[in-house]
Amino acid sequence: METDPRLPITKSRIGIKWRVFLVTICLLVGIFALDRILFYDLYFLFPNETEWDSSPWYNFIYKTKSLQNQKKEHRTIITGSSVALYSVLPDELNQKEIRKTKYDFFSHVAMSPTDLYYYKETLLSTSPDVVVYLHNFADLQWEYLDQKQNSLIFQEEIWVKQLADRYPTKTIYPTQYLKDYWNRISRKSFSKLATKSMFYVSRFRIFFWDPIIVYIDNHFRSGRKYHLYQGEIPIEGIWSKGWTKEIATIQCSEQRKGESIFIQKPNTDVTFQFYQNQKTLDLKTPSVTIQKSFSKTGWTEIQWKDLAGKEIVWQIVQIHVNTNLPTAKEVNLIRYGKDESVGIRLSHFFCKTLSKENYSYSRRSFWDDTRFIQMSDSEFREEYFERMIRDSANRNELFRLHKVREAKKTVNAVDFQPWKEYNRILEISDYFQANKIPFVLVLSPENPIEFAFYKDSQWRKDWINDLRNKLEKRGHVLIDHTEAVKDVRYFFDPHHLTYEGASFYDLIFAKSLEPYLSDPKTETFQEKP
Repeated sequence: METDPRLPITKSRIGIKWRVFLVTICLLVGIFALDRILFYDLYFLFPNETEWDSSPWYNFIYKTKSLQNQKKEHRTIITGSSVALYSVLPDELNQKEIRKTKYDFFSHVAMSPTDLYYYKETLLSTSPDVVVYLHNFADLQWEYLDQKQNSLIFQEEIWVKQLADRYPTKTIYPTQYLKDYWNRISRKSFSKLATKSMFYVSRFRIFFWDPIIVYIDNHFRSGRKYHLYQGEIPIEGIWSKGWTKEIATIQCSEQRKGESIFIQKPNTDVTFQFYQNQKTLDLKTPSVTIQKSFSKTGWTEIQWKDLAGKEIVWQIVQIHVNTNLPTAKEVNLIRYGKDESVGIRLSHFFCKTLSKENYSYSRRSFWDDTRFIQMSDSEFREEYFERMIRDSANRNELFRLHKVREAKKTVNAVDFQPWKEYNRILEISDYFQANKIPFVLVLSPENPIEFAFYKDSQWRKDWINDLRNKLEKRGHVLIDHTEAVKDVRYFFDPHHLTYEGASFYDLIFAKSLEPYLSDPKTETFQEKP
């Protein structure tokens, strides 16, 4: 008996296909919604206790979302690469009693003009009243410029392909990048970026565990593993990794039962002196003095009551390492340049309560930087040569700085011609002009040692004149602060200022912006409801 192919059977088959299709669509919508809710919204509600530059992409996105959610007063957004992060100290500027604006960072390491071009809509969503782009010669992607006769040729094809593999592209703007360059990259890059465009979990997996691990370390572990020291700063200063100098005088705002210290060498003798207050410290009259010998290397727990006694009331402890002082090179604080003795290493929050305040974009003064200002000019120049210039072409950590240094020499023999990264700045200016946001381009200070390589070049004069003229036509402004900081000891490298250098430059920076902090409604900006 033959099967009679009738309409009800056909309808049944079509019905099943439609049901499968609808279920698939519902599943996909659910996956996308779950991805958005979990990894873009809820994930960033987790407390951020990561430190300065320890998780740059997470911190940048977290900071951006914070700016989008908070706006109480006139806001000046400082944007740019690590040059911006190391040039000014918004925390100090915002503490001034009389100010016209609040300064905030919108910045991450290695931010190129192209990165900022793709961020411009996001930056606008943070409600800036003024956008300040702290820009430097090093930001212009010199890896992709090749000299041919008296011209610099931008290698755009190489730039496009390598841009696809950069963290900002993969993590923050994969969709925008694909829209522009989908037909100029490899299938592998296209597939990777397409996946990241669809799923935040794919974008954020490179840093997903960073804030979670840091939170666990801070709250449930001993404080012996950390990126930057966050405890009380000794009067004598401290290295960013928590290593003291030979003597460390510390005012303990939080006196726990015990603290951890790291001893580098066996049989190290350490003297602890406990002072009741600042007056007894000035008089050098400690309540208790005790010497302790540490026979083993490594982390060890010290109990305050065992050292100071149970009945003694004290506020200040002075720790003096008497024997077997290690050096900064021995404990991997530095590799090149002038060496010096260090003492012991302190645990993460030594003598201080864990701060609940987000400090991912806050900078502290550490001996890594402060030591330079203690040198004479000639001592610094000698140390700088050993640390930053000698054999730099063969040192991986200095490859990019070496490339930029060579570019400064190269521009002396070529004519200025605009290229892709340069033009991005003008496109950014166009965008903020269209949205009626004041845009100020500030050329950041450069180390006089390396600025001399191209200071008098015709290329530099033409570069700045062309940029200034085109910005002014858009109603925007260029401020040249390349030579604003003349003391070489205020620079860590060719264009990053030390903490002391940034503190010095703060006043110059803020004063130069005053003419542009204007509000058509009021002469001075007050807190907005």
